[in-house]
Amino acid sequence: MGTLKYFSYLSFILLFISCNEYNDERHSFNTILLQQWNFSNCPKKIIFEKYLKNSNFKNIIEKDSSFNIICDSINKQIIISPYEPYIDKINYDIKLIIDDDIEYEIKDIKSKLDTSFYSFSVGRKYYINYSIYSMTVNGNKSIQNNDVNIVISANDGTIKKK
Repeated sequence: MGTLKYFSYLSFILLFISCNEYNDERHSFNTILLQQWNFSNCPKKIIFEKYLKNSNFKNIIEKDSSFNIICDSINKQIIISPYEPYIDKINYDIKLIIDDDIEYEIKDIKSKLDTSFYSFSVGRKYYINYSIYSMTVNGNKSIQNNDVNIVISANDGTIKKK
C-alpha cells in the first residue's frame, strides 16, 4: 500500500512539473507608460519614430502612429500600447511625440532577454521577452527595474518648437 501511495504522490508532482508552457514572444516592449501626467487632457495623437542608433535623431527608419491610448487619471499616467507588437531587441533610438506638442527623445536603451512566469493553475506559463533596464530620456538617465514596458516621467518631455 505504501508503494501505491508513493507512486500516486510522485505522479501528482510530475503532473504539475510537466505542464509548463513557454511563450517565446521576444517583444521589444509591451506598452509605453507616461507617468506623472498632471494634465487634464488625454492625448489624442501619438507618433512613434525609430531612428538609426546614435544618429542624433537624423536618420529615420520608421514612423508609426497606430497606438491604443488609455488615460488613467487615478494613477496619473497614460498607457500607450502598439496595435502590433514590436519584436526583437531595441537597437534604435526612439522619438515619441504627443499631440504634436511634447517630445521625448529616448536613446541608450539597454535591454536583455528575460523570462517571467505566471502560475495560475497546473504548471507555469513562461513568457520570454526583452526587459528594459536602462535608457536616457531627453538627456536624463532613467533606470528601470527590468520591465517589459518603457516607463517615462511626463516631466522629462520637452515642448516642441513650432
